[in-house]
Amino acid sequence: MRGRNETPVRTVVVPFRPPYPLLRALLDVRSGTQRLLADWRSRPEECRFEATKRVYPSLRASYPHLASSWVVTMANEASASLRSWDRWLRRMKRLDPPRWARLHDQIPRRRAVKGSLHRALYRLRGRVLDITLHRDRHVQIELGFVRNPLFERYGTASNWTFGLAVTDRALIFQFRVPQDQPIVAESAGVDLNMPSADLATSDGRTSSLDLRPITAIQGAMARKRAAISRHISKDLRHQRAVLRRYRRRERNRVRPLLHAVGNELLRQVGTRNVVFEDLSSTTEECQKITRGGDPDARRRLSAWTHGEFQRIVRYKSTTAVVRVNARGTSSECPNCGGPLAHPSWRRATCGHCQGDWHRDRAAALVILGRGHHLLRGAAPPPSARNELLEAARWRPDDERSPGPAGEPMKGDDAKASGRG
Repeated sequence: MRGRNETPVRTVVVPFRPPYPLLRALLDVRSGTQRLLADWRSRPEECRFEATKRVYPSLRASYPHLASSWVVTMANEASASLRSWDRWLRRMKRLDPPRWARLHDQIPRRRAVKGSLHRALYRLRGRVLDITLHRDRHVQIELGFVRNPLFERYGTASNWTFGLAVTDRALIFQFRVPQDQPIVAESAGVDLNMPSADLATSDGRTSSLDLRPITAIQGAMARKRAAISRHISKDLRHQRAVLRRYRRRERNRVRPLLHAVGNELLRQVGTRNVVFEDLSSTTEECQKITRGGDPDARRRLSAWTHGEFQRIVRYKSTTAVVRVNARGTSSECPNCGGPLAHPSWRRATCGHCQGDWHRDRAAALVILGRGHHLLRGAAPPPSARNELLEAARWRPDDERSPGPAGEPMKGDDAKASGRG
């Protein structure tokens, strides 16, 4: 849950081709960052501050045509790259130990032409962005060509206080926009699965959003990438270039659908709080379960867009968006709290109260209850609770409804069914 006084960051990406002097500075940032990666990787015991002080004179001598703050930018980029590399290695150590053994001593390769500029390197004067290369050399960019309406809106709301990253393709503005997301009395619990998002509100309403168009695109693109890997199996460099192009194409097709579903979800939620499961580590847990098993299941788990969908909803919501513990949400009875058995994928039965439930709708009720406990809000009134329980009951038509046949289970679902 984000604190109510924390200032969220709003990002606006402006397509842009840098002029040659700025592009050369970005290439220098890439080469300097690669030098720092090799140096810092060989001294893991040295703190970043001391390492920066040690290498600062040599970097200043190597790049005298750049202002001193560009060296700070190189150090920041190197530190961010190492943090990302270390996180990736920790993940590989859990999921693929042989690959981790091959790569843990290697130096990460800096490929991106990118620089998150130090605050002293840029300033905005009216609609002209001034970027300092050296004390007597500047690049001035006229921003009158920017047509994104959010640019002016976020700039005005933040009093034009922003961070700036420059790549060989875009200017990335990061505005700190004050926004208060109040905690209200009513809430809505959302259970995210690969084919659907099930919603239950504290005033007794339920609904379901279809995510199958997204999974259909991901499945089609996965089959295309598999075909590319078979047909370009010898030229690995060409294969990687083509696969990167198709991955970008998949993201460009999936993201608008996620925004559309997020808008529909917020329309149905209205002025209620939104309660999600905390699924940040669920994918890795499920990949441990499926390791050595079905590679198609691991692919679907890796392509699961729950994190991106939650970020979109949090970005657009005008009320509080919280995340609760996801453990056991599909194996806890929404009526009595007892353990559930799963005779089929969507069906769940309770041995204590003899309840027969639709697993996704029942999970949405459990998530809603945990959200009320976290927010210290009032529980749903008895009439609304009875309506929710009635909507979550299993019906014969649910067995014939299109569902995730063959889809991998979430972490708590896998354990409930005996797979974990």
